[in-house]
Amino acid sequence: MKIAVIGAGAMGSLFAARLLDAGAEVTLVDVDSRLLETLRTQGLCLEDEQGARVFWPEAARAEDLRGVVDALLILTKSYHTRQAMQACRHLIGPQTLVLTLQNGLDSVPVLREYVADHCLAIGMTLYPADVLAPGVVRSCGGGEVRLRGLLAAPEHANFAPLRGLVDALRRAGMRCIEDPHIEVSIWEKVAFNTALNSLCALSGKSVGEVGRCARGRELAFALVTEAATIAVASGVAVDREGIVQAVEQAFVVHAGHKPSMLQDLEHGRRMEVDALSGALLFHARQYGVRAPVMAAIDRLLRRVQRREGLA
Repeated sequence: MKIAVIGAGAMGSLFAARLLDAGAEVTLVDVDSRLLETLRTQGLCLEDEQGARVFWPEAARAEDLRGVVDALLILTKSYHTRQAMQACRHLIGPQTLVLTLQNGLDSVPVLREYVADHCLAIGMTLYPADVLAPGVVRSCGGGEVRLRGLLAAPEHANFAPLRGLVDALRRAGMRCIEDPHIEVSIWEKVAFNTALNSLCALSGKSVGEVGRCARGRELAFALVTEAATIAVASGVAVDREGIVQAVEQAFVVHAGHKPSMLQDLEHGRRMEVDALSGALLFHARQYGVRAPVMAAIDRLLRRVQRREGLA
C-alpha cells in the first residue's frame, strides 16, 4: 500500500515508522528542508519498547512528488491543514483515502473542500510521541487509533483503501479500532488534550509531573468537566468519567511524555490553542455554557504565545 504521511513531527514520524515496519510503502512529507535531508541521510529512528530502530521512508516536499497515493494520512498541526491540502492535492486520486488524526475540531470542513466525502475518514489517536532530535522520535506506553469513514454507511466502511490502511496499522502492532461513534471519541480526545496539553505547556512539566501536583490534578479535572459540559450542550454524549480515567491513566502510563503543545512551545512553534480550548470555548459561547477555568487557561496560553512571538 502506498501511503503519504503529511507532517514529519512526532506523530507523523511515529506512524511512518510503524507503517514501514509493517511493509507499507511510505513517503513522509514535510516543508522543513533540513529535516527532510536528515531523514534521507540518517533515516528515521524510532525508540520504543523494542529498542531503537532506524527506518528509511522516502522523504520529500509535496511539490517534489508525482503520482497519486492509496492513502493520505494527515498529521500536520490543525492550523496547517489548508496549506497541506493545497500542496498535496495532486497526490489525491478518485480512490485515494484521506484520513485525519489531527488534534481538535477544525480540520474536517477544510478537508471536505478538497476530498469527496466517501474518500474521507476521521479519527483520533492516543499514542504518545516525543521528538528527541531531528529524525528521532520516542513512543513509550500503550495507545490506540480510532477511526471511521466520514460517511457511516456500510458501503463506505468497506472502501478498499480504508480497509487496507486499517490492516496496515494492525500489522504494525497498533491497536486500531473502527469506531461507529468516532465523533464522540474525537470530542473526548479534545477534552483530554485540552486538560493535559494546556497544563503541561503552561507549567513546562511532563504529564506525570502535572499529575503529581495536587493543584495540577484539580485543574485537569476541572477542565475535563467543563469540556464535557460543553460537548453535551453541543449534542455530543461524551463520557466524563471515562475521560477522567484516561487522564488518571496518562499520569502514570505516560508520565514522562511531553504533550505536543509543550513540545511546540519548546521548539518555538505556534501552539494548537484554537483547535483545543479555543474550539471548545467557541461552542460554549454558542450554547451559553460557562467555562471559567478553561477561559482563564486559554487566555494564559494566548498570552504566552504573544510573549514568545508565536501568535
